Amino acid sequence: MTNEDGYRRMDAARIRAELTVQDLWLRYLALGGTNDAFDLDGYLQGLMPLDAFQQDVLAVTVNEALQDSYDCYSMPLVMASGDDSDESLRTIIQQLLDEAPPPRIPDQPPGGDQRA
Repeated sequence: MTNEDGYRRMDAARIRAELTVQDLWLRYLALGGTNDAFDLDGYLQGLMPLDAFQQDVLAVTVNEALQDSYDCYSMPLVMASGDDSDESLRTIIQQLLDEAPPPRIPDQPPGGDQRA
């Protein structure tokens, strides 16, 4: 991906995530970004470069924002809301734990204390 492709794709993703440059910058700072909002805006317009690490921080920022925006549209699972499935799972886990052999205690190393 060329630098031109990078900033264009980044700005398109920012718009898709419905973030202003200021919102993007605040999220970027929270993830450890070190550039100011002016630099970020300049990068998104293709006017100034960002080093590779700062581009990665910005990419993670946009990816998280996209994930957040699409999570609000996800459908809840039916099984996740029922108490019956939780109880069934607890019962199965308890049965497995009850049937498991006791943990093996390693033999005492040679030359160790032999007192009982």
